[in-house]
Amino acid sequence: MTIHTDPSTAPKGVLLALNSRGEDLVDPYGSTPSNTWTWLHLAQKDTNAREWILNKSGIPTTEAQALIADHARPRCIQTETGLLFVGRGINLDKGSVPEDMKSIRVWIEKDRIITVIKRRMRSAEAIAEQFNTDHPPSSPASVLVQLFSQMIQYIAPLVQEIGDALEDIQFSVIDDEIPTPEVTELSRIRLRTVALHRYLLPLYEAAVTLSTAKQLTGSGSALTQATLTRDQLGRIVEELAAIEAKAAVTRDEMVSQRSEQLNNRVYRLTVMAAIFLPLTVFTGMLGMNVGGIPLASNTIGFLVTTLIMLACMGLTIVVLRLIRWL
Repeated sequence: MTIHTDPSTAPKGVLLALNSRGEDLVDPYGSTPSNTWTWLHLAQKDTNAREWILNKSGIPTTEAQALIADHARPRCIQTETGLLFVGRGINLDKGSVPEDMKSIRVWIEKDRIITVIKRRMRSAEAIAEQFNTDHPPSSPASVLVQLFSQMIQYIAPLVQEIGDALEDIQFSVIDDEIPTPEVTELSRIRLRTVALHRYLLPLYEAAVTLSTAKQLTGSGSALTQATLTRDQLGRIVEELAAIEAKAAVTRDEMVSQRSEQLNNRVYRLTVMAAIFLPLTVFTGMLGMNVGGIPLASNTIGFLVTTLIMLACMGLTIVVLRLIRWL
């Protein structure tokens, strides 16, 4: 079994071409052999693959165009001749952002499955490796369902990681002994959540359609796995919605706390200014360069002036307490 991982270097756009026994097809773009089914894994950008899908594959025109479209929203569509499924998986490439999700387009019929990708999809490679085991996929529908399940298995840890990061921030907001991070860190979490939710919500809608598709009714195990994967994806979508809501509440609390801290500091400065305001007037009058300044020639003049200033300060504090500013 030959697997090419890089769509840009796949010969004639074929990343994988297998029959149900895991054997390489001699002519990937030829007719389906009898008494078996086939899996073609193609590169979306390759000219040969695009030409074959549009003009020689026998796939209806609308669905064929969806397989090679540059941008495709997750969805699942049943037709008279087959089923179109467009899914999204997280980006596991080195140096990439996981939320930069990759698209995979799938067309299944009774005796063949065609998958089309623009970038490397490790989920498809993991399913292909199962042909080397004692329990290979039993049908095109089984390949699709296992592929979909594998994609969700990769997504679940990422959502858990985002949720844990948000909980750490929440604890820091509640516990005064833990330094609270900047609001920008929380904003990054919210952006990651929104990016995932943008694709996973329509993917869940596609999963609902897939779990009731007639192409799966002939395989009880595929239908059961599709239903379980749909429910798992539903929980992930709910968790993302909860993370978005908790992140919004956490941000409001962070802003509220910092606003309260600022108000307290301004309040303290205002009280201090109120205490020293009478002293400022008093010292300003004593500092005038005119004759008749009291105690100017008295040896204890400085001490008396200091005591008067302290008395004024104490009187000001008493007044502030009476009006409940302190």
